[in-house]
Amino acid sequence: MAVVTADDLRVLAQSTDPEAVLALVGDELRVLPGFDVAGGQVVLTKIQLVEELGEDVTDVDAEVLAAGLTAKLAR
Repeated sequence: MAVVTADDLRVLAQSTDPEAVLALVGDELRVLPGFDVAGGQVVLTKIQLVEELGEDVTDVDAEVLAAGLTAKLAR
């Protein structure tokens, strides 16, 4: 089972690609350009992340969102 971490969300937030995505590729989470999900499942886009948490992602917000995304992946 894949586990989304706050670090995954920080990497996505810091991506210079405005259309970057956090994708599950096989059993691994990766931040990829929006057009290249490599056959994976999109977990969260950078656009969604900014809409939910704003430009500055706090540690607490990242942990809470990561836990929620992990729970969704487990379904």
